[in-house]
Amino acid sequence: MCGILGYIGTGFSVSRFAGALRLLAHRGPFGEGIAALPNGAIGMTRLPMSGAAAVPLPPQEGQRRVAYNGEVYQAGCEIHGEIRLLLDGLQRGVLPDGMYALASWDPQTRQLTLLRDEFGIKPLYYSYQPERGLLAFASEPRALLHLLGGARADAEAIAQVVAAGVPLEGQTLFQQVRLLLPGEVLRFDLSQERPRLCQRQRLATAPASEADSLDEQLGETLERCRQTFRPCALLVSGGVDSNLLGSYLDPQLQRFHLCLEGDEESLLPHPRLQRFELRQEAFMPLLRRAVGNFGGATRMSSLLMYQRLADGIGEQGYHCVLLGEGADELFWGYPRHLELWRRRDAPEPRRFAAAWFGEYRRKATLLAEPAGRRVAERIEELAHEALGQGLEAAIGQFDLHYSLEPLLRRADHLLMSRTIEARTPYLHGALAQRAGYLQRIVGDTAKAPLVALLEQREKRWQAQPKRHFRLPFERWPQALGEMRRHLAERLPALHDLGLEGLDAPSVAALPGDQLFTLTTLSLWQQEYGASL
Repeated sequence: MCGILGYIGTGFSVSRFAGALRLLAHRGPFGEGIAALPNGAIGMTRLPMSGAAAVPLPPQEGQRRVAYNGEVYQAGCEIHGEIRLLLDGLQRGVLPDGMYALASWDPQTRQLTLLRDEFGIKPLYYSYQPERGLLAFASEPRALLHLLGGARADAEAIAQVVAAGVPLEGQTLFQQVRLLLPGEVLRFDLSQERPRLCQRQRLATAPASEADSLDEQLGETLERCRQTFRPCALLVSGGVDSNLLGSYLDPQLQRFHLCLEGDEESLLPHPRLQRFELRQEAFMPLLRRAVGNFGGATRMSSLLMYQRLADGIGEQGYHCVLLGEGADELFWGYPRHLELWRRRDAPEPRRFAAAWFGEYRRKATLLAEPAGRRVAERIEELAHEALGQGLEAAIGQFDLHYSLEPLLRRADHLLMSRTIEARTPYLHGALAQRAGYLQRIVGDTAKAPLVALLEQREKRWQAQPKRHFRLPFERWPQALGEMRRHLAERLPALHDLGLEGLDAPSVAALPGDQLFTLTTLSLWQQEYGASL
């Protein structure tokens, strides 16, 4: 895995660019390099996974220079072969199977191309300011902000996080800093003095499996995903997804599990299982660090859990872990899927949006008007637009942008803070296409094809209710108290961010999930204050 960086515009500074690249050193401590572009440069740090041979960075492929973060899952490929497959896929309009973010400079056409994989497994942030003649991009927000010299807080994105727990349309909490969307390609013309966006398109991955069964297909995909010369481990939660992956793996392969204070375990015994503990007393210091690494506010309390896992796995010397991410979204494993599918008819937009965002209208009352009303209306507009494609397509769209992409970005940023690559077998090998053809819900059983396969492969498995990978706030009174005290002390600063409806009585009454979202917003404001 790697980090990539780029800047094109007047006022380009080599020293500032080099400083930004150093902020990505944890993503690639085994090499770095810079290539000059008109009025700028692209750069790359490297964590080799498919092969350890040294290569000049960013790699050169023909006349092109390519800054590349990720893996293409094709046997025998090293970095140059992977880049060739990606460049060929861009030309054909169909992407190869893998996880990647890429910046490709072609001096013949004078075009710079940015690409992100179909599911957004690998992140890429960018700032395009045509009025200033500026284009900049990076794998993480801190490096991009260093290039830009800072940015203002984005009031609209902040309002969306307060109400929905996530920015809604590719924004970040920084003005004029956006995420490349999953599967998005941006092409910029650099033939003139100022960079000009000349093409925006969305690409999908070509189907990559001829397996006869889900069992065979998952086994093949998992084998491709674990090909690396570095030791690899499996993250085990105790649920269907990680247990199913484990049933294909060598019993001697290392497993890691996070134990939460006050939580009951439901793990199958395993001789190579190592546990890391997360206790309430570590809550605020660990959360502050996690927010800094993530670069934003979020409703995902698993942010803290991934930081603890990253620290523990990093201390054990691992650079590669397998995750079960994506199975719930592709095979419909959440309670919302059961509820929506039982009704079958397309729900009205408010109820559909609530399946992802909860009581977003109530949460929006903390915002100054008209911001609160506008964000609620925008959520319902997005739900209405999605439902116009049909219920299944709407579920897929909301799952991708408001569940899967943030979860994948969380895994990337937190694990890469300790130089650990996350690999996600459920998102590869055309499993997404197969999932769409299967009966994903059978009676009251969500994720039915995976449950049936696990019962077939692991006779010790016993069905159990869905357990979300999140903090048990109902059993963590110390953490709740810390968040309430923190927010009470930070009320004036939060009012500056537009939360005029937040006061001491409301802080005392907020439920744990909303406390968490607002606490991460406050910590983000503190951690990134020097850049705002």
